[in-house]
Amino acid sequence: MSTTQTPHATQGEQPEDTGAFAWLRALGPRGRRAFGGAFGGYALDSYDFFTLPLSMVAISAYFSLTSGQTGLLTTVTLVVSALGGVLAGILADRIGRVKALMITVVTYALFTVLCGFAPNYETLLVFRALQGVGFGGEWAVGAILVAEYASAKHRGRTLGGIQSAWAAGWALAVIVYTLVFHFLDPDTAWRVMFWTGALPALLVIWIRRNVEDAPHVAQVREAS
Repeated sequence: MSTTQTPHATQGEQPEDTGAFAWLRALGPRGRRAFGGAFGGYALDSYDFFTLPLSMVAISAYFSLTSGQTGLLTTVTLVVSALGGVLAGILADRIGRVKALMITVVTYALFTVLCGFAPNYETLLVFRALQGVGFGGEWAVGAILVAEYASAKHRGRTLGGIQSAWAAGWALAVIVYTLVFHFLDPDTAWRVMFWTGALPALLVIWIRRNVEDAPHVAQVREAS
């Protein structure tokens, strides 16, 4: 009696990668670098966003703010981020995803740092609003960049991985906040927290050297 076995893959074919990180390996070298850039941008986006809520008690005492004023500071970034997302999407189509990503990261980093120099509430509010432009823009462009590298099969997991960067940025902000407010007076510590928002500048240098648009997207933009 003869028996037959159905192979998992025909001769000459590679078995399907079904591991837990198959979605990451499927991106390829360029895609993984794009993922790293977008993940870092989103994590630092989160970090810069949470510098304000974590420092709010000290800021409120420093400027003698009312509850309404603190509430406006908290929400203005999210409100303006909608505009940032729209503008970044237009920019990404015109100059490319990577260049738009770098611009948005520099934008939210710059205005986070400037928040630390604010001499009064009104200036802080303006800087925080302008930070929202970069905040919303990075959120949109980073996801687009990685989605164009991901296959349809793995796109959900890939973008889910990008979203997890938010928690990483939040955790980093809490650690830095704990250290800064432990060693410094609150009137100085809240400013230092904003100044640490310059960290994304290092990420921009890495993105500039290592990340590029998905080849098929770049070809379409050049042809148009």
